[in-house]
Amino acid sequence: MNTPGKTIVIVGGVAGGAAAAAKARRTDEHAQIVLYERGI
Repeated sequence: MNTPGKTIVIVGGVAGGAAAAAKARRTDEHAQIVLYERGI
């Protein structure tokens, strides 16, 4: 059964965003994680 779970949105990439995404994944392995980075 595919039930909707949490969506975690992280604004800002580089080291801080990646660390936040990794922490979020360890906290909730079923959450959908969206990471936004600024394109230069």
